[in-house]
Amino acid sequence: MDVLTHNQLRVSQRQICLPRLPQAFHGLRVVQLSDLHFYEYTSPDFYNAVVRQVNALNPDLILLTGDVVHYGPDYIEPARSFLHQLRANFGKWAILGNHDYNDSQWGQLIEAMLPQAGFRLLKNESDCLQRDGQRLWLAGLDDLWYGAPNISQALAAIPTEREVTLMMAHNPLLFDPIALGAHGQVDLVLAGHTHAGHVYIPFLGPIYRKIFRMKYRYGLYEKNGCQLHVTSGVGSAAFYLKKRKIGFPRFRFNTWPEIAVLTLSKS
Repeated sequence: MDVLTHNQLRVSQRQICLPRLPQAFHGLRVVQLSDLHFYEYTSPDFYNAVVRQVNALNPDLILLTGDVVHYGPDYIEPARSFLHQLRANFGKWAILGNHDYNDSQWGQLIEAMLPQAGFRLLKNESDCLQRDGQRLWLAGLDDLWYGAPNISQALAAIPTEREVTLMMAHNPLLFDPIALGAHGQVDLVLAGHTHAGHVYIPFLGPIYRKIFRMKYRYGLYEKNGCQLHVTSGVGSAAFYLKKRKIGFPRFRFNTWPEIAVLTLSKS
């Protein structure tokens, strides 16, 4: 049984100022979900609570920043059922994380599953949201560790004139090349992967620092006029022995599972 319970689930609310945001998108409510990690100990009650919470928030957009399935193709259908139930006024978009690449076969199955669940997969590409004649761009990068992220390719379809762009990147280590190399094209990067440190010991920090490389652990950051939001994610990592044939229930410590709600504003 998964030790994560609905009582641990938190909804974090943040307002993010994007000065050039078109007026038509002022007040846009974005729900960011990340690191679902469906696997053998996934609790249906926990993920049912996530569905209820997200839909009660009445989001305009849902952006899923990777790691849908933790390990194994058996958990793709439960993940599809969960994702299909999520509702957003203007649409749902997703990228892949490192766990979505653990095997090429089920990685392809995850790519095929996401559209079935109503999500548009962005893999080094972009999409345009239009409202009242104004535009907001959404871009997504491939995974840093197992994919082939290409910032220029992801931004290629966006007009050269300055337009507001939100970019999804599973691993926040991609923030530096985006902020320093995208020439001001990206306003906000949304990332996950870190689980906010997963097990966070007061005064010592996350015990998985070497694994997750916690330069950007959790919260909001800014560099070169570009902002980064790192969520702690919904699920949690599992622990395996004997080449992942034996799994143990996952847990967190001082790093709660989170539904992130980002309200975009001009000021």
